[in-house]
Amino acid sequence: MSLSDAGILTTTPTNERLALRALLEGDHLNFCKFFFKAVFGERFRVGPHHYVIARVLEDVLWGRRNRVIINVPPGFTKTMEAVIMFVARALAIFPDARFIHTSFSDPLVNFNSSQTQDVVNSPEYQALWPRVIRPDVSGKGLWRTAEDGGMLAKSARGTITGFRAGRMNAADVFTGAILIDDPLKPDDQFSAPERNKVNTRFNTTMRSRIMVEDVPIIVIMQRLHQDDYCGFLLKGGGGYYWDHLNLPVTIDNSAEYPAEYTHGIPIEHGLPDGPLWPEKFNEDQIKLLMADEYVFASQYMQNPMAAGGQVFKRPLNYWSELPNLQYRIIYGDTAQKDKEQNDFSVFQCWGKGVDGKAYLLDQVRGKWKAPDLQRNAETFWAKHKAIKGVGTGALRCMKIEDKVSGTGLIQSLKGVPVEAIQREKDKYTRALDVAPAFNSGLVLLPKGASWLPEYESELLGFPSASFDDQVDPTMDAVSDMIGIGLGILGVL
Repeated sequence: MSLSDAGILTTTPTNERLALRALLEGDHLNFCKFFFKAVFGERFRVGPHHYVIARVLEDVLWGRRNRVIINVPPGFTKTMEAVIMFVARALAIFPDARFIHTSFSDPLVNFNSSQTQDVVNSPEYQALWPRVIRPDVSGKGLWRTAEDGGMLAKSARGTITGFRAGRMNAADVFTGAILIDDPLKPDDQFSAPERNKVNTRFNTTMRSRIMVEDVPIIVIMQRLHQDDYCGFLLKGGGGYYWDHLNLPVTIDNSAEYPAEYTHGIPIEHGLPDGPLWPEKFNEDQIKLLMADEYVFASQYMQNPMAAGGQVFKRPLNYWSELPNLQYRIIYGDTAQKDKEQNDFSVFQCWGKGVDGKAYLLDQVRGKWKAPDLQRNAETFWAKHKAIKGVGTGALRCMKIEDKVSGTGLIQSLKGVPVEAIQREKDKYTRALDVAPAFNSGLVLLPKGASWLPEYESELLGFPSASFDDQVDPTMDAVSDMIGIGLGILGVL
């Protein structure tokens, strides 16, 4: 009997059934192809990424990996391969395995759970592995096999009690897994409260739902935001180190692994440069995807850090040698609190050139309590006040937003001429006001500054970046030195 045959009858010779069973138990892609045709009536179209994902899933099934993140573009049949078929095949080999499956909504996980049951209940599956789903526990949200394996399906924000993934088996065998598939809804990608709710669920719920520590957890999703679930975990949010399979729509083997992914261990995929799945998206089709820069960078390239933030875009402009400056001003943005999750405080020194352009000269940034905040502000002022000479421009004053900790700093600074800034517009509107100055080459950044890469990441990622503390004083400076909207200067 060939693999392309989708009908398994009880009259099939035993030796052929045993041979086919061994073939499907031993190769995940063969299992996917056979049962996709048998149950859903269509050919499972295999792309290069399916082989790589199957190899990683084999590692999980046979105990070689237990914390895995797989990033892949939407529409690449990741759920079918890594959830539905993975659970069905695992139950064929380990009938008492227990799974928890989560995604961003109950209807979605229930649908995936139902399709998994369809595979297990199919005549073909039953002819090879007679796994009985108990009639008393057979709902979409929870079902069990006669061997007490099965699945709990809940949304990523739903209540998960009374069920754990895996078992207490002493033997070193696969006993189940937590499968987290797209836990954040794309519509919620720019909502920090929604992202935080999903992210904190890992520590408050998910990690407590594994029976023992070596039970695998697999996260498979398209990237949505630099602080989405994967970003949270890869930067150490859950405490674990993760084997990370990153599959962008266009493979570029020269790309470096992001330094901020301190808890990610990149998996070598071995794929050549070029389209990940040419049958799905060839080079011309990929160019069409680039129309929405942010969606392309995050959901398709799996690199939301590279997204062009909708407002500030490359190319940016830089200076290596300064022109004569008319004057200099220090702009400050202060945080409300100094805890890890809160914003930084930032002080930036800007100069207005004789050419009418704004030059970012220097910056200091940190999370400081009130006494340290004042000390750092005064030290930064003293540093730039000491710079004198022809063309350096006089240091006029320090401008700080008159709000929360900024108000206290304005009142407490000693020996520093301070002006209060009243920000009357929201951040996004202010950004739109000053963006033309960047596009017109009227704002220049210090080439080679040690803090510049982090500054650029925040600027280009606005408004979806983790922080905007460096963007705030930048907007104040450009608005002040160049002019809101630029029309008043006759530039546009």
